[in-house]
Amino acid sequence: MKKRLLFLLLLLPLLLPGCRKTNNSSNNNGIRTIEIYATNDIHGQVQDDDQRVGISKLMTFLNEKGMDGNTLLLDQGDTWQGSIYSNYNHGELITDLMNYIHYDVRSVGNHDFDWGLDYLKTNTAKTYGGYAVPVLAGNVYDYDFSNKRNGNIQQIDIGGKSVTYILENGLKVGILGGIGDKQISTITSLYTRDICFEDVVSFIKSEAVHLRNDEHCDVVIASIHTGQEDLLGKSLGDFVDLVLCGHTHKQESANEGLLYFSQSKAYAQSVGHITLKYDINKKDVVKTTIQNISSSEIKSKTTSVEPTIQRIVNNYNQECQTAADEVLARNVSGSFYSSEQYPNLMCKAIFDQCVKENYTDVFLTYVNNARASNYGTTWTYADLYQAFPFDNMIYIAEITGSELLNEIKNYNFIYRNPNYQSNVINKTSYYKIAVIDYVYFHTNDNRYYNYFPTTGGSSTTTLSKNYREILRDWLKDKGYNTTGGLKASDYSSSLWQHDRTAFVEA
Repeated sequence: MKKRLLFLLLLLPLLLPGCRKTNNSSNNNGIRTIEIYATNDIHGQVQDDDQRVGISKLMTFLNEKGMDGNTLLLDQGDTWQGSIYSNYNHGELITDLMNYIHYDVRSVGNHDFDWGLDYLKTNTAKTYGGYAVPVLAGNVYDYDFSNKRNGNIQQIDIGGKSVTYILENGLKVGILGGIGDKQISTITSLYTRDICFEDVVSFIKSEAVHLRNDEHCDVVIASIHTGQEDLLGKSLGDFVDLVLCGHTHKQESANEGLLYFSQSKAYAQSVGHITLKYDINKKDVVKTTIQNISSSEIKSKTTSVEPTIQRIVNNYNQECQTAADEVLARNVSGSFYSSEQYPNLMCKAIFDQCVKENYTDVFLTYVNNARASNYGTTWTYADLYQAFPFDNMIYIAEITGSELLNEIKNYNFIYRNPNYQSNVINKTSYYKIAVIDYVYFHTNDNRYYNYFPTTGGSSTTTLSKNYREILRDWLKDKGYNTTGGLKASDYSSSLWQHDRTAFVEA
C-alpha cells in the first residue's frame, strides 16, 4: 500500500484533496524529485501478447513503483473499452485494479462514455478497499441539446476538476484533468445530449490559477485526454509544469521551453515515466526527463504478479472466458483488414439480419472501420471483440439520396441489396438503410446532425441485437465455426455489392 493518507478522498473522492505522509526533508542542493508513471488509452487490454503487457503485470509493475511517497500514478483516459475481458464487465475489472493500487488520477476519455452516462458514473463511484481513484472531467458541463446551449454546472458525478497531494518531500502537487472539447463529436450523440465539453485550454488555465493561488500548489500537472497538437502553442507554460496527453495513440513528447508534453503508446504497449526536478529556492521545475517504458521491458522487470491483482483478474476472467474462447470461424483464408474486408463482412451479416427481421426493402447497410484487422485462420469471440468492441445498435432509417451519396463516397463501408441493381441515385428521393447508431446520430462540433442533416435522429427502429452479436451469430449460422470456408476475397470493396464508387447522381 502506498505511503499516503487519503482520509478526505475516502469520503469525497471527487471533491476534496488528498494527502500523503508528509516529510519536509530535501536534498542538500534544494532539488526535490517527483516521479510520475502515466498510462493512456489502455482500451480494456487485459491479455498479454507480443506487443502489449498483460494487465496483471502492468498493474503489478505500477503498484511497486507507486509505493514511493514521491511517485504519482496518472491515467489519461479511454481506460475500459476495447476487449471482451473488459467489456464483459463494463470496465469494472480495470476500475478495481486501479483502485486497488491507488492510482492518483484517472482523467475521462471519449470512449469512457460508450456505455452511456450511467455506467460512467457507476465506475467513477466504484471503490475497492474503501478507495476510489479521483476521476477528473473538469470541462464537462451540462447541455441543452434542443436549444444547443451550454450550461454552467460542472458534472461532478462524472469527474471533478482537480485534486491535490502533499508528497513525502513536502511538495504540494495539483493535478487537473479534462478532455478535448472537440471530442464531443467522437461519441454517439445519444449519450451526450445532456453534456458538453467546454474549451479545454481555457479550463486548464483557469484551474491552474486556482491550484496556484488558492491551493498554494508548488507543481501543477495537466492530465488531458487529447493529443498534444491541440495544446501546443497555447501558452500553457505560464500555468502548468507538465502536460500529459492521450487519445491519439501516439508515443510523443514535445516541449515549449521548460514545459513538456508527453503521451505513451496505447493498448498497454508502453508506460510514460516522467521525472520532475523542482528547485525549492527558485520555486520552479528546473528539469523534466521523459522515458517511455516498453511492454517488453515491463515484462522483464515483473517476474511475478502481486497476488491480489491476480485474484481480481482471475475472478473477472472466469465470467467471460468461455465466451471469449468460443470459436466462430475455422480455416479462414486471407486477411480481413480493418478498413475493407472486415467491415464489408459486417455489412453482409447486418443485411441478412435485416432480412431475418423482415426489413427486406433495405437498400444498403453500412458501418465504419473496424478497430483491428484479423489475419488468423481461426477466429474466436475475443478476436471479434478486438475488431468491434462497441455495442453499436443498428437503426433502420430513411435518408435522402443526397445524404446517401455524400456518406457513401466519403465514409464507411456497404453491402447493397441484390434486388436493387441500379447505380443511379436521385438526390431528392428517400432510401431505406440499416446503419450503426454512431453514424446515424453523428453530430458536428456545434451539435447539429452532419452525416444525415435532413433525416438524422428521426428513426427509433432498431434490429434486435448489436452489430457484434449479429456477426457472431451469422458466422455460426453459416457454419463457419464448424466447416470453415470464410474467404477474405468474397468481401473486397471492388465487388459489386460492396463498391461505394459505383453510384452516380441522377
